[in-house]
Amino acid sequence: MKTTGFFKVMMVIVFAMASVLTMNAAESEKITNVEMDNGRISAKVVYQQEGNYLTPDFRFEYAYNDKNQIIEKKALKWDGSKWMNYYCITVTYTDAEAHIQYSMWDKKSQHFQPTEKYVYGLEEAGKFLA
Repeated sequence: MKTTGFFKVMMVIVFAMASVLTMNAAESEKITNVEMDNGRISAKVVYQQEGNYLTPDFRFEYAYNDKNQIIEKKALKWDGSKWMNYYCITVTYTDAEAHIQYSMWDKKSQHFQPTEKYVYGLEEAGKFLA
């Protein structure tokens, strides 16, 4: 009787471990390709890797001001055949603050529509305060 109970418990443990290992093996991995322009990141493309295949997932495009500060980050999502606008973050700087505007793409109007705005304080060196 004890042997049968022990055998059942061991079978459940083996089955659970096999399930976990199978799920981990099936997960896709993200691969990033970085595009540079004049020593700055101009774009990043994120791919899903499943086995030997890469499928585009997101593309992030960056714009900078003359002080090498990011003023725009645009996200595009792959729809299976082309890149589609997804969201855009624009940053305007003052001496002491950074104003960040978050906008989502509106398919009807074909424009980015502002959704949220944040204001962050800046250090003397122009970096964001924590």
